[in-house]
Amino acid sequence: MKKFITENKSFTITVIDRAKDGKPLQCRNGHEIGDSYICEYGCPMPTNGCGGFCSKTMMNLYRLKEVVYTNGDLRLLGFPNNHDIEFPCPDGEVWFRMQIHDLTEIKPLTADKLPEYADVIRRSFATVAKDFGWTRENAPGHVSYLSDEQMKERFKGNFHLFGLCVGDRIFGFVALNDLGDGIYELSRLSVLPEWRHYGYGKKLVDYCKEKAREFGGRKITVDIVDENTVLKNWYAANGFVHTGVKKFGHLPFTTGYMEWEVTQAN
Repeated sequence: MKKFITENKSFTITVIDRAKDGKPLQCRNGHEIGDSYICEYGCPMPTNGCGGFCSKTMMNLYRLKEVVYTNGDLRLLGFPNNHDIEFPCPDGEVWFRMQIHDLTEIKPLTADKLPEYADVIRRSFATVAKDFGWTRENAPGHVSYLSDEQMKERFKGNFHLFGLCVGDRIFGFVALNDLGDGIYELSRLSVLPEWRHYGYGKKLVDYCKEKAREFGGRKITVDIVDENTVLKNWYAANGFVHTGVKKFGHLPFTTGYMEWEVTQAN
């Protein structure tokens, strides 16, 4: 069997108690307090030679995992947070603690794999091109049609490249361009469509803010499609202020400019 998808979450499930009534734990599967399991989307696997999960508990477990995988809010189901929750088995015999781990991390990238990064950018911005009806014919300059050669030309000089990764696989990209005088340009922020709505775009932006502080910068600028009000509002919610627009004849949209002051708290 070959798994075709890389998961962004993992789970540790631990047996913590009987169902709060003081009686000895009696589980047909033989669960004992302290038994621990790990899994991603599939069935939990024991870490210490203990048994498996009954089908009834698995049904409840998968419902919880589906909430996590669809970026739902477990607090709406009565749990105190989205990271460490406790739930009983349907028979009331066992209580479990499920710890949720995000497998993604942001890593500095090197320039030797620019074509791989370009593919992430193209696939990410393709949804924007589709929403606005842009094609290679009517908007050849849009980033969704970025070639590998243009990518290599674009990221010359004082660029810092970062990737949203699970292991060696890249699912998001962003670059900071040192423009001088403490100004950094945030460039080509990209998250693949299947990885959106997990807060990873904000995670990448926040990472760049911290890097700008670390580098001694005073400002981050970004240019966007000004007609893309959803994106404009998203950047505004992340502390960026709209500073102006410019129309380029070869583009079927208006370029908007936004910036964030490093002295801001957010």
